[in-house]
Amino acid sequence: MLSLYDGLPMARITLFTNSCKGVEDCGICIFVCPKHGLIESGEMNEAGYLPPMVSDESLCTGCENCMISCPDFVIVVEKDSQEGDL
Repeated sequence: MLSLYDGLPMARITLFTNSCKGVEDCGICIFVCPKHGLIESGEMNEAGYLPPMVSDESLCTGCENCMISCPDFVIVVEKDSQEGDL
């Protein structure tokens, strides 16, 4: 599981990479990100797939497109509660 957050992005993205079918077999998350914030990780998960990773967490707008579109529920987007509703 990867969790990326440095306090600057509008949301925290958690990837449960071992549940992912990989960007070569799916890749929906990369396609639906309006800011191109997800890329192929280059590191295989336990099932032998290449899951996505966040390329630059400051690009995340918190739109949740990746989370909503993921058929395997690999991605969780948590909006910054201190900023209020986005």
